[in-house]
Amino acid sequence: MQFANVGLLLGGLLVAVPIILHLVMRQQPKQLEFPALRFVRQRSVQNTRRLQLKHWILLALRILAVLALVAALARPGVSSAAVGRWVLSGSLGVILLIGAFVTAAAWLAGSSRVLAYVLTALTALVGVGTLVATAMALSSSTGPIVGEQEAPVAAVIVCDTSPRMLYRHQNQTRLEKAKELGSWLTSQLPEDSQMAVLDQRAQSAIFAPDRGAARQAIGRLEVTVGGKSLLALVEQALEMLESNELQRKEIYVLTDLAAPAWDQGDAQRLKARLAEQPDIPLYIIDVGADEVRNIAISDLVLSDELAPENRDVTLYAEVVSNGASDTKTIELFVEKLDDKLPIVENGELITPTATRRNRQTIELTDDQPRSISFRLPGLESGTHHGWIQLVGDDGLEADNKRWFTIEARPAWKLLVVESQAANGSDLVNALVPPGFPAAAFQIDVIKQNALTPDKLNGYQGVVLLDPAPMPDATWQALNRFVSRGGGLMIFLGREAVKDSFNGEAPQSVLPGTLSREWRAGDRLWYLQPTDYQHAMLAPYRNIGTSVPWRDFPIERHWSFDEVDSDANTVVPYSNYIPAMVEQRIGKGIVLTFTTSISDPPNDAWNNLLSGFQSWPFFVMVNQMAKYIVAGTDQHFNYIAGDVATVQTSPDNETTTHLLFTPAGIDPQEVIPDSGTITIPFTSSLGTYRIRPLGGGAVTGFSVNLPPFATQMEKLTEADLDEILGPGRYRLARQKEQIVREQGEARLGVPLFPWLMLIVVIVFGLENVLANRFYRQQTETT
Repeated sequence: MQFANVGLLLGGLLVAVPIILHLVMRQQPKQLEFPALRFVRQRSVQNTRRLQLKHWILLALRILAVLALVAALARPGVSSAAVGRWVLSGSLGVILLIGAFVTAAAWLAGSSRVLAYVLTALTALVGVGTLVATAMALSSSTGPIVGEQEAPVAAVIVCDTSPRMLYRHQNQTRLEKAKELGSWLTSQLPEDSQMAVLDQRAQSAIFAPDRGAARQAIGRLEVTVGGKSLLALVEQALEMLESNELQRKEIYVLTDLAAPAWDQGDAQRLKARLAEQPDIPLYIIDVGADEVRNIAISDLVLSDELAPENRDVTLYAEVVSNGASDTKTIELFVEKLDDKLPIVENGELITPTATRRNRQTIELTDDQPRSISFRLPGLESGTHHGWIQLVGDDGLEADNKRWFTIEARPAWKLLVVESQAANGSDLVNALVPPGFPAAAFQIDVIKQNALTPDKLNGYQGVVLLDPAPMPDATWQALNRFVSRGGGLMIFLGREAVKDSFNGEAPQSVLPGTLSREWRAGDRLWYLQPTDYQHAMLAPYRNIGTSVPWRDFPIERHWSFDEVDSDANTVVPYSNYIPAMVEQRIGKGIVLTFTTSISDPPNDAWNNLLSGFQSWPFFVMVNQMAKYIVAGTDQHFNYIAGDVATVQTSPDNETTTHLLFTPAGIDPQEVIPDSGTITIPFTSSLGTYRIRPLGGGAVTGFSVNLPPFATQMEKLTEADLDEILGPGRYRLARQKEQIVREQGEARLGVPLFPWLMLIVVIVFGLENVLANRFYRQQTETT
C-alpha cells in the first residue's frame, strides 16, 4: 500500500490528546453518606462501574476517530481491484467491530432500548456488507499492483510504425496522432522518470535521460516496412524494465489495433510473461480511426517469375475494399529493357521508361476481395520490372501499388541420355509439348553409348534414363558438370547393376549404395509425398490431399542401403522407401528417381507418364527439370524484411556491382560471393536494381508488403483478452481515459472515501454516546 502524504501519518501521535483529556477530565464520583441506606451505596458502586465503561467506550471512539482522520488525510490507495475489495471488506470489518462493541455497550449500560435496537440493526447491516465484500475479494484472482503517485516511473512507449499507420483520417495520419499522444504522455509522467521509445525497426533502445530526449525520439518516428510485431516489442519492453532499478514500471502501446500488427505466434509466450509480472501495468492506447474507408491491392502472384523468353506470364492480383463499395481502375505498367540504366544524373535517379500495358475497371463490394488477372504476352530475354496500381487516391497510399520482377531467359538446354532399351519420348513430350512454341526447354536426345565428357558442354541440365554401367571417366565428368552448377536427373531402371553402380566413380554422383530391386506383386505401392514444402512440390500445396497418386501404381523400384547424410528424401513411396532423393554437389543439384519412366508399355515399372490423365507426374517432372537448371535461389519477388539473393551472369561472377534501392539515389557497391549477391536489407518497397560496373545485363528484384498487411479490421477486447490475458491490460482511446487509468495505477484505488466514512461514523457514535452518557450522568448526579 502507498500513501499520497506519508508525512501526515505522524499525525497519528495526536491519539495522545483524547487520552490526556480522559485522564485530566476524569471525574471522581461524589460520595454520599447514607449509613442507613445500604441499597443506595450498592447503586453508587454500580453507577461508578457503568461510568467507567462509558468513559472507556468514548476514549476508544475518540482514538479511533483521530487515527481514521489521519489515515484518510494521508490518502492511501491500491491499484488492484482485488486488493481494493480486500481493503473494502477490511474497512467494513473494522466498522462492524466498532458497531458490535458500541451495541454491546449500549445493551450493557442499560441505555435507551430504541438506541440499542437502532445500533443492533445498523451493525447487522454492516455485517451483511462485510460478508458480501469478503466473498467478492475471495472470488478475485488478480494479483496486487501497488502504485505511488509522485514516485519516478520507468516507462517504455511502444509505437506501431507499420505503413498502415499512414492512414489519414480527419486530416491526420495515425502515426501523427500516435506522436502527439506519445509526446503528451511524457508530460504526464512524474519528474525524474526514465522513458524509452520502441518502434518496429530492428534496433536496440535505451532509456532517455530526460523528457526532452524522449520527445525527440518520438518526433523522429517514421514508418517502417517489416520489422517486429507489437507483441515482440512488448516482450522487449518487459526485458528492459526488468533491468531498470526504479520500482514503478509502465508500458504504453500506441497502435491502431489492426490485426496484422499482432503476430499470434508470439501470443502465448507473451501472455505467460505478463502473468509472471503483474506489477507492470500495460496500457493499450487506440489511435485508430473509428470509420475506415480504404481500397487496397492486398496481394500479387505471378504464374512464373523465372520464365522462358517469348512465353506469356499471368499476374493475379487481389483487390479489397474496406468501408465502402466502389468502382476502381487498376493499371499495369512495365519498364522497357535498358542495360544502361539506372544512373544518377544531377542528383536524380534515372530509370527506364515505363509504359502502360493494360488496365481494368472493377466493381468492389465492402469487405469482399475481388481477384483480377493481367496477361503479359511473350517477354524478350532480360529482367523486366513493373507494377500494378490503383487509379485515384484514398486514405492510405501505401497499399495502392505493388511491384513485380520477371526474369525471361532463353529456353534451358537439356541433354536426355537414353540407355539402349530406354525410350524418352514420354519425358520429352512432357517437357516440350508438341505444337507449343514457347517451351521452357530445348532438348537434345542421344543414346548412352554416344555420351562423352565433351558432350556435356553447353547444357544446363542432363537427364539419364535407365542408365546402364558407364566408364568411370563418364561418371567423373558428370560430377564435374554438376559441381560447376549443372543439374542432373537420374531415373534408375532395369539396366542398373548393383555392383557396378556402387563403385567409387558412380558413388560420386549417386546419393547412396544400391541395395536391391523391389517388386510390388499383389501390393499397392505409389508415390506418397508427406510434406509439400519443398520448391518442387509447390504446385500441390493447396491440393495435396486430393492428388490421385494411388491411380499410378509402382510395380518395381530400387532402394539404397542408406541415403548419404548430405542427401534429402523429397518424395517417398507408400512403403516409406525413398522415391526421389536430392543431393547438392558443388554449385549443382542431382535428383535421383528410383524407378524408371522409359520402359516399353508391355513391361513398364509404372505408368506415371503413360497412365490415363497422368497430370500429377507431368507437373512433377516439369518442376524437377526447372529445379535442376534454376535451383531454389532464383527468386525475384520478396516480402519486405526478407534477405534477397541475386545470381550474377557467369561473366560477372567477381565484378563489383552497383545496387540502386527504391529509398535513395546513392548507389551502393556490392561484390558477388561465388556469383551470388546477398542484400540483407529490404526495408523499402519497390524495385531494387543491380548493374555491373563494367557494363552488362542489369538485374534486380522487387519488394512488397506481406499480403493483407494493411488490413485495418480492429481487434476486439475479446481478442486482446485472448492475446494478452483478461484483466492484464488497460484499454484507452482518449486522454481522459489514460489520465484516469494512470491515476488508479499510481495512486491506486483510493481508500480516502472509506476512511472518511469510518471517521464520520465514529464521530457520530461518539457524539451520540457522549450526549447520552453525560446527560444520564448529570441526571443521576
